[in-house]
Amino acid sequence: MRRAVVVWAAAYGALRIWYLTGHAPAWKLPGDDLLVPGWVALAGCAVTALAVIRVRPRLLWALAAGWLAAAAFILLDAVALVLPGLGIPFDVLGMLSRLGAVAGAVLLGLLARAHQPVARPWPSWVPVAGACVAVVGCLTRLGAQVVVGFGKTPFGGGLSLVLFEGGFLLAGTLLPFLLVHRLGRWFPRWLLLLPGYVIGCGMSAYFGVGLVQMIANVVQGRPAYGDVGLPDSFFWVAVPAYLVWGAGLVVATRGYQFATQR
Repeated sequence: MRRAVVVWAAAYGALRIWYLTGHAPAWKLPGDDLLVPGWVALAGCAVTALAVIRVRPRLLWALAAGWLAAAAFILLDAVALVLPGLGIPFDVLGMLSRLGAVAGAVLLGLLARAHQPVARPWPSWVPVAGACVAVVGCLTRLGAQVVVGFGKTPFGGGLSLVLFEGGFLLAGTLLPFLLVHRLGRWFPRWLLLLPGYVIGCGMSAYFGVGLVQMIANVVQGRPAYGDVGLPDSFFWVAVPAYLVWGAGLVVATRGYQFATQR
């Protein structure tokens, strides 16, 4: 696994050099393919390669989280791919580049897991609390939408919006419930672990970065979220709610993983 991480760092670093030397395509989403400057991504590749010389699980997990956060737009890629009617720009090259960063995060996570002590199961109340936090985050986000009105949304309409809202509610209510209730044990293990980790990590990374960007915008005297037809107050409620929702899902999913281990 160490060799795989080094090979990834070398290959992805070469891609970053290619982009930095003026060969980057025109990205369709705001900014570049990653949410960090190109030179930061290149430095990250070097640090990743050096980190495997002496494996320290905490450092590897931190690097994995950093790569996942840098590729946070992968969440928009997934939504745009599954629900094109929402009107979110779909950037194939940008998505492939972000998938490369996510692949590095996965490799780092696998290496860290292979070298860390066996984790002890959490107290039963911890995943329950995570599930409750996820539901609160979902309902808070929904409440913010009620205040501004359902006619005001940055997305397109039609069937895609109906499917998105349906999935939205399931991910914020039914999924957390099944992760901590005995009914969830009736399902194949992967059927809850996959969406729990993917949605939870994706939301945590995307909206965590988004919240940092909002704070930075305000410090610099700019609007928190740009001109999208919604007041800044909406985003100061919705973005933290998404972040709490995602973090709660990750905790509940981890608890489910412990509970279903054989």
